[in-house]
Amino acid sequence: MTSDSASRRFSPEEVNAILQRALERQGGASSGSVSYNDLVETARELGIDAAQLESALAEQETVGAIESARERWKVQRKRKFMEHLRSYLIVNFMLVLLNYFTWDGWWVLWVICGWGMGIAFDFFDAYYPKERDIERGARKMVEREARQRRRDNWNGVSVGKGSGPTKKSVTIDGRAGKIIIEKGDKRIEIG
Repeated sequence: MTSDSASRRFSPEEVNAILQRALERQGGASSGSVSYNDLVETARELGIDAAQLESALAEQETVGAIESARERWKVQRKRKFMEHLRSYLIVNFMLVLLNYFTWDGWWVLWVICGWGMGIAFDFFDAYYPKERDIERGARKMVEREARQRRRDNWNGVSVGKGSGPTKKSVTIDGRAGKIIIEKGDKRIEIG
């Protein structure tokens, strides 16, 4: 290492790129990833306060979840458009055949044009979405996933009292939407 290299300063983007390349080249089980303990040690070596690191980690989890949801929302919108387009093509093909064999004028053109306008709007919403629509969709997706995680945390929760054959227990099964109360050989399911 030359004295010029030792005195050189790097931008945050350069540091990120250099460390990412080094991690990828390191390979092994931790290729491209860093453990929590390694992150804490690195922050300590850089003189970053532990409280600031925890705050940055919490912020990254939120921002990372939103960014991931934004990308998933875009993919989901495109997939829904393709499903809509497929339905449009199949149904209208069948209507064209029906119109051809019954021949009562070209009434099918009204259906094709009317539904086609909806397809056009759907295309632009899927491939050229507004920023506010992406943000709103991503936030809804994150909230829905958080609700699902909370629901999953309640699944199979049991509260028991007593012991032996007359033991009472209450189980909440969020997936099935049931509350199960058991006492001895008696069982009540609610929901």
